[in-house]
Amino acid sequence: MFKKSYLAAMAAFTLGSVGLNVLAAESCPRVEGFYSTWDYPAGGELDVKDLATDQLTHIIVAFAYPRADGSLDTTEADRFIDDIVEHAHANNTGVMISVGGAGVDFLSMDAAARSKLVDNLVAYAELHNLDGIDVDWEDWSTYNQPNPVESGYLLNLVKELREKLPQNLEVSVDVQAGGWSGINFHKDLDDHADIIRFMAYDYTGGWGGSPKNHHAAWEYIHGGLVNPHEWSQSMITKYDVSKTSLGIPFYNKSFPLANGPVQTLTAREIVETLVQGEGVDYNQGTYELGNYVHFWETPELLKTKTDFVSENSYPGIFIWELHQDSRDDGYKLLDIIANELPKCQPCAAQWQPHPSVYSTGDVVSFEGKNWRINGGPLHGVAPQTLGHAHRYTELGSCQNYVASHSL
Repeated sequence: MFKKSYLAAMAAFTLGSVGLNVLAAESCPRVEGFYSTWDYPAGGELDVKDLATDQLTHIIVAFAYPRADGSLDTTEADRFIDDIVEHAHANNTGVMISVGGAGVDFLSMDAAARSKLVDNLVAYAELHNLDGIDVDWEDWSTYNQPNPVESGYLLNLVKELREKLPQNLEVSVDVQAGGWSGINFHKDLDDHADIIRFMAYDYTGGWGGSPKNHHAAWEYIHGGLVNPHEWSQSMITKYDVSKTSLGIPFYNKSFPLANGPVQTLTAREIVETLVQGEGVDYNQGTYELGNYVHFWETPELLKTKTDFVSENSYPGIFIWELHQDSRDDGYKLLDIIANELPKCQPCAAQWQPHPSVYSTGDVVSFEGKNWRINGGPLHGVAPQTLGHAHRYTELGSCQNYVASHSL
């Protein structure tokens, strides 16, 4: 059973792209970026102060690592977390910590340890003034078949985290589609998580029989989102569209023409090596050089994905990973995303009825938009009141992404 009608979602897809930015601004889309905290990140160093908080609604710090006893190893994250929070919160950008990551062991914990892990995550979020917790559980003992026991472990962890975390802080879960890994993600995760992040990449790779193609090609992603068949383990067969965020990779895969390993190139490397170095059109998306055929995320493909998100009531996108973008103006993928999914302004103080009195030039928020008072003093007259439209100027949609500003 779909959690949101497949037909309704596809009907929305027929909307023209002319109103894209209008639709996006009305819905205040999420544009989230993971920020890795280990040494020598792919793509090179990216200083905290250079994080584009004018474009990002959330920064997700990767990672905190769970130990078998439920304690947390936050050594890497601790080096950056407070500086990120200070920089982000100053420009209405939320900050979350992600626990886990690929290859990280969750299964060694028993129920008591998982409960302790939740307590430690809640304490860490409160200590560092975070806006939520992201769970990146990719640790399974079986694949390509249901594993209700381990699926239940993750579900219970997310449920307990939602119960113990303050309600103004968010809980998110990173999931995969399809029958290989996706089958292990419980269909009820969105009953407890505020956001389900669809890791819409790695559809191709270094395993035998993998196609030689872009690992986040649209034909794979579209099916992973809206394949109507229950066996597909697509997002729409399991989770509410309004909670499903689409993952965008800033890394790419290159396949050998003869012998050799599959290589990973960041968007920055694609630009420097192929676009600038070889004069290849960035939108070409594939190019042979030496022993390798390279595939990459193009600006046009990004627009296809952001169009789909905007036109089908998805909350937004997330990026893996911010270090990997080009540093050159004109080639930054984040700039393209932000143009298609512009960040909303923060909400002013909410309009209040009489006895509150407002003066000319005051700004208030009302029903998800900011409004400026044109003629004061004004009291008891809300924006959009019949016959009083001239008293307000609409300033656009607004959203507070910092939890402490949303109370």
